[in-house]
Amino acid sequence: MRTSLPVPALRQARDHLLEHGDCLPGAIDERIARSWRRSLDAGLAPAGGLADAAHACAGDVSHLLARNHDLLAHSRPVMEHLFEQVRHTQSMVILADRLGTLMHTLGDADFLCKADRVALSCGASWHEQHRGTNAIGTALAEARGVEIHGAEHFLERNGFLTCAAAPIMSASGELMGILDISGDQRGRHPHTRGLVNMAARMIENRL
Repeated sequence: MRTSLPVPALRQARDHLLEHGDCLPGAIDERIARSWRRSLDAGLAPAGGLADAAHACAGDVSHLLARNHDLLAHSRPVMEHLFEQVRHTQSMVILADRLGTLMHTLGDADFLCKADRVALSCGASWHEQHRGTNAIGTALAEARGVEIHGAEHFLERNGFLTCAAAPIMSASGELMGILDISGDQRGRHPHTRGLVNMAARMIENRL
């Protein structure tokens, strides 16, 4: 598990970004710094609201699920197995498409109310342009597994989350989607990123 900076240090780094347009070299993890810069370039503000087009309508969701039928069919059994590993840990298992739109979620009942507050639900876009730094959007942008914890999220509204995500690739190397585990940042577990990476590889093997 990657060690995160204390919240005051992250706030100081974010303030420097907002004031000067860039992060101090070496102040934070370079992947976080790149993502924060992309979030700022997208016009997002840490204390602000969401960008437009952050949630698809019902008709668009139906088309989304139909387009990704094979990915969903092969992912659901793996997601159910993965969820058994994190059950009762205030967590959700999430599958997003190649643009970061959520397609399928499994979650602890007592975490779902919190999740609904930040739209961790089917049809919501978690692309960085819409939600800032987050595991799903940042894994898309970086094309590799990432973990985003607490105040590392660009939007303050998402600071209660800890998330780990991994890309799902086709046999030809095409990005097909993102598998994610999101939970309460107080319950961060050192093995979450390893679990989600392993599960993403299982889905790739099934595909």
